[in-house]
Amino acid sequence: MEEKKKKKNKQFLEKPQYPGGAKALREFLGAHIQYPKDAMEQRIEGTVTVKYQVNDDGFVENPTIVKGLCPSCNEEALRLVQLLRYDKARNRGIRLKVNCKVNVNFHLAPKPAPANTISYNVVSMPAKKTNKKTPSRRKPGTGYSYTIEF
Repeated sequence: MEEKKKKKNKQFLEKPQYPGGAKALREFLGAHIQYPKDAMEQRIEGTVTVKYQVNDDGFVENPTIVKGLCPSCNEEALRLVQLLRYDKARNRGIRLKVNCKVNVNFHLAPKPAPANTISYNVVSMPAKKTNKKTPSRRKPGTGYSYTIEF
């Protein structure tokens, strides 16, 4: 019987890559985002989706909003995308543009608890060691939390 020859997947063109991969891209966006003041005052949260092209030199071109949130958040997302720099692609003289898409998340920290709220936590203490082995319904160190508002 003849064995079928397996074809190797060959990629002749190298695409520009973000240095450090997707995780580094998310960290960059999180570190450089500046929440717009009007969106913060109105407590607007959500995700802005931006599509763009990366040329063979690693520069971002033609960023456009696919899914917007508010005008100031859209502008901030475009500003962040224009700051991105990718690694150069080495393709033996062939010019290449790659289409990319990224989500920029705008999320505020949770609201602080009002001054007239009391939080009360009950935590069970670990049981004392005994020679008897009795089944316990709760794990030691677990408990309940209550919030009382006036």
